[in-house]
Amino acid sequence: MIVGQKYVSSEIDTHYDAIVIGSGLGGLTTAALMAKSGKKVLVLERHYTAGGFTHSFKRRGYEWDVGVHYIGEVHNPNSPLRRVFDVITDGNLKWAKMDDVYDKIIIADTQYNFVAGAANFREELLKSFPNGRKQIDDYLKHIRAATHSLPAHLGQRYLPTGLQAFAQKLGSSYFSRTTKAVMADFIQDPKLASVLCGQWGDYGMPPAQSSFAMHAVVAQHYLGGGNFPIGGASQIARHIEPVIQRAGGAVVVGAEVEQIMVEGDRAIGVRMTNGDEILSTKVISAAGVHNTYGKLMPDAVGTRLKLRDRLSALKPSVAHLGLYIGLHGTAQDLKLEQANKWVYQDYDHDASLAQFMALPTANKRTKSPLNYISFPSSKDPAWDEHYPGKSTIDVISLAPYEWFKKWADKPWKNRGADYDDFKAMLAEKLLADVYKHAPQARGKVDYFELSTPLSTAHFNNYAQGQVYGLEHTPERFAQSWVKPHTPIKGLYLTGQDILFCGVASAMMSGVMTATAVLGAASAKVLPDFLGPKGRWVGQLADKLPLVSRKPAVPAGGPLKLALPDPVQRSLVARCTEVLKVTADVKAFRFVDSAGQSLDYKPGQFMTLELEVDGKKHFRSYTMSSTPTQPAYFELTVKRVDGGVVSNWLCDHLKKGATLRMTGPHGKFTCAPKPRKKLLLLSAGSGVTPMLSMARWVRDQGFDTDVVYFHCARTAKDLIFGDEMDALATANPRFVQHISLTRSTQKDKWRGLTGYLDAAMLHTVAPDFAEREVYICGPTGFMEGSKQVLQSAGFAMTHFHEESFGTASSVEATGGTVCFATSGIEVACSGQQNMLEIADQAGVKIASACRTGDCGECKVRKVSGDAPMANTAGLDPHEVEDGYVLTCVGFVNGRVVMAA
Repeated sequence: MIVGQKYVSSEIDTHYDAIVIGSGLGGLTTAALMAKSGKKVLVLERHYTAGGFTHSFKRRGYEWDVGVHYIGEVHNPNSPLRRVFDVITDGNLKWAKMDDVYDKIIIADTQYNFVAGAANFREELLKSFPNGRKQIDDYLKHIRAATHSLPAHLGQRYLPTGLQAFAQKLGSSYFSRTTKAVMADFIQDPKLASVLCGQWGDYGMPPAQSSFAMHAVVAQHYLGGGNFPIGGASQIARHIEPVIQRAGGAVVVGAEVEQIMVEGDRAIGVRMTNGDEILSTKVISAAGVHNTYGKLMPDAVGTRLKLRDRLSALKPSVAHLGLYIGLHGTAQDLKLEQANKWVYQDYDHDASLAQFMALPTANKRTKSPLNYISFPSSKDPAWDEHYPGKSTIDVISLAPYEWFKKWADKPWKNRGADYDDFKAMLAEKLLADVYKHAPQARGKVDYFELSTPLSTAHFNNYAQGQVYGLEHTPERFAQSWVKPHTPIKGLYLTGQDILFCGVASAMMSGVMTATAVLGAASAKVLPDFLGPKGRWVGQLADKLPLVSRKPAVPAGGPLKLALPDPVQRSLVARCTEVLKVTADVKAFRFVDSAGQSLDYKPGQFMTLELEVDGKKHFRSYTMSSTPTQPAYFELTVKRVDGGVVSNWLCDHLKKGATLRMTGPHGKFTCAPKPRKKLLLLSAGSGVTPMLSMARWVRDQGFDTDVVYFHCARTAKDLIFGDEMDALATANPRFVQHISLTRSTQKDKWRGLTGYLDAAMLHTVAPDFAEREVYICGPTGFMEGSKQVLQSAGFAMTHFHEESFGTASSVEATGGTVCFATSGIEVACSGQQNMLEIADQAGVKIASACRTGDCGECKVRKVSGDAPMANTAGLDPHEVEDGYVLTCVGFVNGRVVMAA
């Protein structure tokens, strides 16, 4: 599931109370709690979906959660964790309790069960360690005491200076001593100690290295059993996003921050990688301590405050492999259990890990010191509803980043055959362990995919692929400067680096940071945390001169990042006027025959449905009119050699005639807020969206600097040339450049000639690097112009294109298409695209351009081989998630589509 709106420069608001960098649970929790206090918060996420390690991804009809395997305590509706989850999701996130046995610790092929409840936990372990009652009781006492010492430890960082010494006296040595050292005080049996440390993979540090406090927090957290979010981990971010939106904020994805902007000793906003600058008096980084101080901080500021010098004391945590397996058969059919399996080779966790980490690389005989095997589809009651007949397994294993370092500079999905071979070998080794501990999976595996530390570095922006942020050693917890407040006013930290690793800790870090940012105003949210007992806090807060609890926007609904898209609809349009523009171009003006006005954005298009010579045709034409003049909408059509529809329209469509059409469609627009500088490039009939946008910018009164460049064959072929001249004459901020490609001496043309090249680009727009570029025209013109811009070093994140040619085809064998939702299966040839097949079978699929450019007809593929002639209408994550543009998608064998 994709959470968040795609980042578009022109749609970012001009004011936010706070900006959050990163949408991990720490960042989302901070933003949600601030929104609950009436603050308008913008969350910026570089990935294609929000959620950080709580996001999920899909492949081949399966879904996996990358970082949520189980969560403790939330089965109790009155637990602090559950209350926070309920507050930040408005109570919409639901939980499923796992079976009583939540973890199985398997060491040297001997299994030990962790059972929910302290008494059950003890009694189960006594079956394997009958003389260990006192040792187990002492262990339970110490993990409880260590957890209770957490407030005093944190008080040394967050309380005013005068109270920090007092908090230190109340603290304990649990943070400053290792797990092995503390447990040696009361556990004599080394095997029992090893079993009790069997969850160290949850925080990535073996007993002789980890702080006992870290171990205790994890052990105590799960002691009551495990839980799983119903619908999967992506439901967490999905239910937080509306809370942020309701206060006027937004969660945007594909939004990478390049630098935190600092003036003097204060943060004033962020600069994006595309050059956008977004200002706010509060900046909250959920990107991790190393990224914040090492990458995002201006060099001069980092040097002056010696922030980067401090980072050497904070080492990154362990890196990992993730094997994601999809199986034929339900969890019930395959008898996949809910308990997680922790598989260890040896009782000496530290020695086993040290030997493994010292290896220069892995081979087929290498044994991992730890493999974690989990069965997420068995934990989620909603799984079978969404993925019937399927199930999944996750495997997590350790892997040094150094094994993969030589491929670090190569692009994702294109790191070379040697990398792929190495991954395949590692995946086979992990699969072998799965078959050993879940033999029922053998012969049922339909798909598997391996992530490496490079995957973590790519998607989560951790330089060495670390999965838990910082190492959880005593030395790390001695760094009291790692806290929400920073030396820079207005800049705050949140996320697992300021507390512990894990979902619950990341969320609680958000609570801490929101409290630090809001100060006394955080009292407005306290009643929600405390439940009925907290009513007195709310009554007191209402009497204090704090921020209002009212939303920052009217009660009518949440503000959107962008203006709402016009509603797409079918209509019968009546032609009210036909204008001859050039010898081979006509403009047709229409109104809705039902009397409704048509809402659209400049640059959008309509798709016409008409019959010519007994055959149904669909064609898309951009509106050349502007939505600021709603009396009619105008479609401009250029006659094309052999163009069945364009020629029919030019020859036969008269005033008073009606046509069936749908729309508006398309994302090719500078609305609602154009950038300060635009560069519009067009050729031929590509002028139509440019005219629409130019008219709209003029009518809206924007102070926008527009450079317009247009190619035509001859002066006689200039479409809307007189109107473009008038726009340029009336507005000194609209500069027009016309270039003719077939001019002769007889034309007496004194302007530019030829297509756009590097020299011409620098002539017409020497500041092109500062402009947002929109381009439309014939394929050759667009490809050539795009190459010129790329060669000139233009940042293509500011490049927008629209092209409607003839839909391409690919070589395909044909076969059958099963439209699963409709319950229809039909045979087809390799020459038919899936949209044509659906039309003939009576399956309704929304469509528009029918050339693969607009994305309107995308449908998720459940299974099978469906090659596409064009993927322009899909975002990269949609391709990964198995979506197919049906208008350019073809069939090899049997294909199942979710339509």
